[in-house]
Amino acid sequence: MSTGVSQLKSLLPRESLLWIFAAQLAVLLPHTVHLPVWLLGAWCIAVYWRLEVFRGRREMPGRLVKLLAVSLAVAGLVLTYRRWFALEPMVALLAVSFTLKNIELVSRRDALLSLMLAYFLAATLFVFEQTIPYALYGILCVVIITAALAAQQGRGSARPARALGLAAKLLAQAVPVMLVLFLVIPRLGPLWAVPQNTKTASTGISDSMSPGDFSELSKSDTPALRISFDGAVPAPEQRYWRGLVYTHFDGRRWSEPGAGEEYSRWGRGQNRLRQYGEGNSGESAQRALPAVGPRYRYQVIQEASHSPWLFALARPHSETRGVRETEHDTLVYRAPVGTRLAYEVRSWPRDSVGSDETLSAREQRRHLQLPDAGNPQARAWARERLNEGLGPEAISEALLSLYNRSFTYTLKPPALGADTVDEFLFSTRQGFCEHFASSYVFTMRAAGVPARVVAGYQGGEWVEQQEYLLVRQYDAHAWAEVWLPGRGWVRVDPTAAVAPERIRDGLQTAAADEFMQDTFLPLHKIAFVTRLRLQWDMINYRWYQTVVSFDSERQQGVLRRLLGEISPLRMALFIGVPMVLALLLLLVWLKLSSRGPAVSAASRFYLRFCRRMARAGMPRNPGETPGDYARRIKQELPRLGPMAASITSAYEKAAYADDADAERQLRRLVRGFWPVRQLARTSAQV
Repeated sequence: MSTGVSQLKSLLPRESLLWIFAAQLAVLLPHTVHLPVWLLGAWCIAVYWRLEVFRGRREMPGRLVKLLAVSLAVAGLVLTYRRWFALEPMVALLAVSFTLKNIELVSRRDALLSLMLAYFLAATLFVFEQTIPYALYGILCVVIITAALAAQQGRGSARPARALGLAAKLLAQAVPVMLVLFLVIPRLGPLWAVPQNTKTASTGISDSMSPGDFSELSKSDTPALRISFDGAVPAPEQRYWRGLVYTHFDGRRWSEPGAGEEYSRWGRGQNRLRQYGEGNSGESAQRALPAVGPRYRYQVIQEASHSPWLFALARPHSETRGVRETEHDTLVYRAPVGTRLAYEVRSWPRDSVGSDETLSAREQRRHLQLPDAGNPQARAWARERLNEGLGPEAISEALLSLYNRSFTYTLKPPALGADTVDEFLFSTRQGFCEHFASSYVFTMRAAGVPARVVAGYQGGEWVEQQEYLLVRQYDAHAWAEVWLPGRGWVRVDPTAAVAPERIRDGLQTAAADEFMQDTFLPLHKIAFVTRLRLQWDMINYRWYQTVVSFDSERQQGVLRRLLGEISPLRMALFIGVPMVLALLLLLVWLKLSSRGPAVSAASRFYLRFCRRMARAGMPRNPGETPGDYARRIKQELPRLGPMAASITSAYEKAAYADDADAERQLRRLVRGFWPVRQLARTSAQV
């Protein structure tokens, strides 16, 4: 019999089942952005089956059904993901186990396991996003899961007000502990790296460029970079945030073979990865940091791009862990950037530093490469300039002058055919930055001048309140670099020859009539909305600076400001003293709350009378009224009967009639009433 009662008590209360499903749904919903949609469908089927069992229409599934469900789920994961050792399939596997647990959700133990999995799955949200909306939603998920745990206690605990109230109290009590742990727990780097499965590039800059690619990026105003400076801020004309260099041209598309695999060479000693001050073999010899020229110190917060390349000014140097320089004077990260990444950079403008480097034969061939055929008019124009005896700089000036006289800068350039450079230079003469950079580099190479295309961002909006530069997707830009003897690689921006206001004031000014013209709601034209969006970006920037990027260096800085120096004794006091104070406050609160409601003076005197009667061997029975108690005293202890009747009468008048005279009489009678002494004297006389 006792075994059956124990099993019955362990069963899941029916009224708490909906709380479990609500917690599961809250956790799964945001994961539908990253995980396959069929997972949500599988969860719906499992919940439907469990509800049918709850209604008595079905039985719990047997082993065969469970085996079939597991097999289908694993098959779905295999068909969805080609690579298992990645972030998304691992989270999906956790979500599958979390979902299939519903078909055997019977006891409190099953509910506890399911809700613990819900906590863990809610934490995986922050692997994908660390934004403020996700943080708020994560808190909501934790509240709902905690309420679902509280609802498992039975006896009305599943009522929404009671469950949510208890969850809120528990989490509020945990906030101080969370803050202390946030400050003192050491920030350790990841013990291992799990690649993300997705290939989508949020920042928009890809490893190749063809006509129209950057025109598409001009339609997006999502943030790409946020840059804060320690000291001088470069002028708008100098804000070229280089990320990729394209050296190969197939007649239409510029690309850099192997650009997407830069990070895979990490630690192999390859000469394509280089860092200032480090000796590398081959062509990538040790390079000293420049000692002259203006230097910029800044921190870049880059949005997720799922690509390894980073963005910085020319001639960058970074000491951030995992960041290195390539042979093209760009920065690369050791893994694809799957979440926001902050890195520190120092840069020296190339024009301020002379160069005695020379291009090797291999590098010259690489930067003079052109298809065997195509664009004959551009090739002929370049030969004419050579026949005129013009040098590299004069040819460049002639080409830029041609752009300035006859070309139009537009966000909607006409489509180009097979010979893209010829059609642009001698026919349409309307284009965006990629058209100018592509045609310039092609023509300079045709004239025998090593050249390459550089892709990145140019400009940015200065946010005065927080003092940082906001670079958006529509700031994506392409320009050129040519090799000049004695100067090295020199930046040349053909777009500046046509639309200098694009470089000085930004795309929104240079193409005001066409800017974001295809958007359904042109919110950028509403000043109030623009200010709100900027305020929201400032909040996000501060959130990332304060919370998300709170690394070990920032942690040590905060602790030094609080403690003076970091030592085991001071850390112990910093953690222990608040804990002791919190425990003392908790004890005081428990002591005060255990007293119950305050009693009136008349009740205190009457309770004192009852305690004295109990010591005399005549305790008051539970639920016994004062009048019945007085009559029982008169029957069993006649000598105490008159006094007990007088005290009871005075108490009833004082407690129920608010009689002040009766309360004073009650006080006087109780103070003089000592039943143990009176009974002792009576016994002595007898």
